[in-house]
Amino acid sequence: MGWLDLHPKDSEELENINQQITSLITYRSGLIKEIKVVHKKRKDLREEIMGLSKKIDETRENLDEGYGFYQDARKKRRETLSKIRELRLKMQTIEEDAKKFERDIPNEKGNIIAERLKDADWKIQTEKLTIDEEKQLVQLIKNLELDLRRWKKAYETRKNIYNIRSEMNILKDKMDDINLSGEESEVELESGKDRLTNDYKARDQLFKEINEINEEILELEEKIAKTDEQLDEIKSKRREIVSLGKEQEKEQARIEEQELLVKAKSIAQEKLSKGGKISFDDLKLVFEDEVEK
Repeated sequence: MGWLDLHPKDSEELENINQQITSLITYRSGLIKEIKVVHKKRKDLREEIMGLSKKIDETRENLDEGYGFYQDARKKRRETLSKIRELRLKMQTIEEDAKKFERDIPNEKGNIIAERLKDADWKIQTEKLTIDEEKQLVQLIKNLELDLRRWKKAYETRKNIYNIRSEMNILKDKMDDINLSGEESEVELESGKDRLTNDYKARDQLFKEINEINEEILELEEKIAKTDEQLDEIKSKRREIVSLGKEQEKEQARIEEQELLVKAKSIAQEKLSKGGKISFDDLKLVFEDEVEK
């Protein structure tokens, strides 16, 4: 604006205004850079929150599956325990019954008793016996048949007890596997719950940081808006000063032009009064009532 012929006071004020505008533009540029950085930080935080939310959903899904598996394992454990108790009660009942007749079981093995019974039966059918011998042999056969039935009953009872005990052992092994699986599942569930809690806390912290950044962005936007208002106000003031300077220049030019016309008219009148030769334009100046502006 150096081409304007301003009053020294206006010129100094205009210089101060230009400095203020430059300072405000620099300040506003810094605010814009700062808000861009904050926007980038908020974007990064939002992406991090999305990642944590996805992780939380996956953990919750795994926990739901884990709870289902854990509940199923507990159900199987209860059912297995119930079966073991039933078998134990059944075995105890059979053992109690077995005690009642096992004391009468012969010491001989079943195959020996069966062989003796076969020999006695063969003898009574093939040999000539006296009446007493035959009576004795018949009684022996009855005794052997009774012993064999007792032995077979005891054998079947012990076999049944053995089978029940074997089934119980299988169920106990199954119970051990269920317990181990349940313990592993419980550890995984606890670990999953810890991860879920930590992820929730981390996400809540990020939400808190987002809120703080939103407040910071709002403050920066308000500062930028206020700076824009100040710039508009100062630029308007500068335009007023510049406009006033232009008006002053026009007025000064008009005054100077009028002074030149008055001077030219005076010269033309002087020439005319002395009888000198003047131009048509000078003649017009002499006879004009007013100097054109």
